[in-house]
This record gives sequence, structure tokens and C-alpha cells, in this order.
Amino acid sequence: MRPIRLFCSDIDGTLAGNREAEARFRDAWLGLAPDKRPLLVFNSGRLIDDQKAFVATTALPRPDIYIGGVGTMLDNAKEPSHAALYSRAIGAGFDHERINRALSSVPDIIFQPDMYQHAQKSSWYLHDADAATLASIEEKLAGAGIAARLVYSSKRDLDILPDGVDKGAALSWLCRQLGLSHEDVVVAGDTDNDRSMFALLGARGIVVGNALDELKSIAGDRPDIYGSSGKFADGVLEGLQHWGLFSTP
Repeated sequence: MRPIRLFCSDIDGTLAGNREAEARFRDAWLGLAPDKRPLLVFNSGRLIDDQKAFVATTALPRPDIYIGGVGTMLDNAKEPSHAALYSRAIGAGFDHERINRALSSVPDIIFQPDMYQHAQKSSWYLHDADAATLASIEEKLAGAGIAARLVYSSKRDLDILPDGVDKGAALSWLCRQLGLSHEDVVVAGDTDNDRSMFALLGARGIVVGNALDELKSIAGDRPDIYGSSGKFADGVLEGLQHWGLFSTP
């Protein structure tokens, strides 16, 4: 089995959510020999500063690299230039007032607090939206001249991102910068905003046991995606064992 050189995981509901499981993951991860330990990347809907503050409250190890804002931000302490390079690569950002006007007639949509917003991400709450509602929002944005990608997850969270941007696209960009192929990568997640990571051709995946059905549905017929029975970080450990990072007990 091909060695894992980079492991990229969502945080909330995937690695985080059970403190004892977080500690088991930390101990197993840090117990790997340094030359066998992959790069650890956290890929979250949280903005970078929020991720760092949250991770500090968990038992998880600190990652090598953060991807934040559903793929709109990147922080690599060993290569600080990556943040600005990536920001330029995905564009100048949105006219948020224009987005607000375009969505003003959408029933029951609520602008998320400022801590979830930044120049290249506009985030909203919209409960139980169906495909027709999301298509209507796409039409409203297009009609306002806004080129955007919609990511809807957890039957609540609507993120409006620059066209072509998501968690998977950010991870793919990072791989190119690091000289890695998707075949070197394992990803893990629990909701639909993680789906784009699993769409990277060649990457292997882990869907944790507590994942929402919206993501579990992709695991059944794909041998490159492992559906764990374990929940949260225990499910991640189970998946990494399946993909050969940890030996079978």
C-alpha cells in the first residue's frame, strides 16, 4: 500500500467531539517515528484564528498546516508565503453588499455572525434547503454578476465561496506547492462540506461513523473511501489503520 505523506482532516465532528478519542489520536500520532509521520493538515469551515483557538481547547496535536474558511484560507508556519500566494490564486474576494442584496428575498436565510465571515467567504444559515432553493440562490447570484460556488452542509450551513474554491481545491493547491500527488493523501470528514476532498482523484478517504448521511452516502461503492464504525477521532484512527499508517493490533 502506498505510504501516506499527508493526512488532511476536518475538525468538528471528525477529529474533535470526544476528548478521550482526541487523546487517543494524539498519542498514536505523536507515537509515530518522525520520518514515518505524515504532514497533518486541518481543513475546517472555521477561519484560521478560530481554528487555532479551538484546537488549543482540545486534546488534539497541533497540525503542520491549517486550511480554513471552507477552503478560502491557508496557514503554513513553515512556508508563510503560502497564505498570500493562495489568497491571490483564488481571487480578490466578494462584494458582500452585492451578495446581501441578491439574497435579500430568500425566505428564512440568516447571515452568520461576523466571526464566520471574511473577504472570500460569505456564510449563512438556511435550514433544510432543498435542491430547488439552492438552484434559485445560484440563479440570483449569477443574475447579480457574482461568480460563486455554493457549499451546503448539515442541512443548515450555506457557504458562498469564489467560483472553483472549496476544501478539496485548497488541498489540491497545497499538494502542488509541496510536490505531492493526490495518491500521497488520505482525507477524513463527516459532512457535505468535506465532500470535495473525497472528490480528489487518487486520494483515499475516511468517513467517520458519526458522519451525516449526506456524506456517508458516498462511501458505499467506492473502494478508495473507508467507512469507519468508530466515531470522531476513534473513527479516524480506524481508517488510518485501514490505510496502513498504523499496524493492526
